[in-house]
Amino acid sequence: MLEVMQVSRKVMDYLDAFNGSKPVVHNNDAMIIKGISRRKIPVDERQSVLNETFQAMSIDEIPVDSQEASELTEKIDLVFKKTTGVFDEANGILGIEKLKNTFEMTGFAINYIMGKKDNIAVYIAMWSDKSGAGPMFVECMVVNLIAADSDYDIRKEVSVNDNNNDDGFDLPFDMSDPSFK
Repeated sequence: MLEVMQVSRKVMDYLDAFNGSKPVVHNNDAMIIKGISRRKIPVDERQSVLNETFQAMSIDEIPVDSQEASELTEKIDLVFKKTTGVFDEANGILGIEKLKNTFEMTGFAINYIMGKKDNIAVYIAMWSDKSGAGPMFVECMVVNLIAADSDYDIRKEVSVNDNNNDDGFDLPFDMSDPSFK
């Protein structure tokens, strides 16, 4: 099983946004982490960088306007209800698009991508001032889709010290490193 912390860490490292990042949600089944990238990526190149990130990690991109994206977002909402006590409805893909439009109306350029690998769903968003000035923010959400199953026991503990890389991800760090916890 892939672990949400491993995947979120790898995404943030790949986008050079891990140092100084802060978890918004942090448990064994759902991770949302926000950070500022040290990379300067022009606005018109960000979508290709997101695509490159997914390719580097063998994550299958899901078109945001597809039925699969709607179904995936519904499953993710279930995970958040079961594992975090979050009951606010995001309104699926429409909610994500509404948030994107709000950012754009306030002068930000935002790009995002969503995908899946095995039992893990991944969303990444990058945004900054439309001019490209100032920092580029990165938010990564990684969710264990198994947690959406009705018979899933949310009390199950998953070890974060397991650096067994048979999950298809080549981790650039040691999960047993005390600084990671």
